[in-house]
Amino acid sequence: MLIALFFILTTFLAYLSQGADWQRFFGINLHRVLELLDLREENTLATWFSSMVFLAVGISFLLLGWGSSPAFSISRLTRFVFQLTAIGAVLLSADEVASIHETAGKSFQRFVSSVWAQAPPDERGYFWVVLFAPFLLGGLMAAAYVLRKLIARMPTTRDWQRQSAYLALLVAFLCLPGVFVFELFEWHLDNLNQGVTILSCWEETFELLGMYSLFLCAMLIARRYQL
Repeated sequence: MLIALFFILTTFLAYLSQGADWQRFFGINLHRVLELLDLREENTLATWFSSMVFLAVGISFLLLGWGSSPAFSISRLTRFVFQLTAIGAVLLSADEVASIHETAGKSFQRFVSSVWAQAPPDERGYFWVVLFAPFLLGGLMAAAYVLRKLIARMPTTRDWQRQSAYLALLVAFLCLPGVFVFELFEWHLDNLNQGVTILSCWEETFELLGMYSLFLCAMLIARRYQL
């Protein structure tokens, strides 16, 4: 968690240091250094860490989707939801470093523009929200529903363990939809020629905290069911 907070901090500092008077310190361009730790940039240490968090989520749901134990009795549909979530998280991990969603968004925008002359302009691939958000939000809601049911009957004699799992699930459920909200606001501001705003930092913050919380929730459940 401390590493996640570190990269969130460096992302905000990278934004604030852009063009700032204090970006040079003892002859060192701090902004260039911070860009290497910026969650918004591609092929950086921060992006690699974010990709590993997505992969960890996939592994944690792999335990729920394919794991078994005497106390872990779930329906075939619930197991299928966990399996799809695991596969989706692994694909998102690859996308985090390859920016596939942005490329798909740009291609989708060109297609929409060819059939709808009044389509909103999009130079950064924001159309990915229109293309993928319904599926991602639907998957999140399905996963949250079955996770809540598992937490309710989690075998534990310590109530704080159940409360911790509920809290992690709540944070994930609140943060992850916020990613799409921030993305839509960024799209609107970009069309107004506002450039890159601090909303991009908040978007990455909500994404990282949401995925980490989802990982924590799944691992708490897997541990209590001895998967």
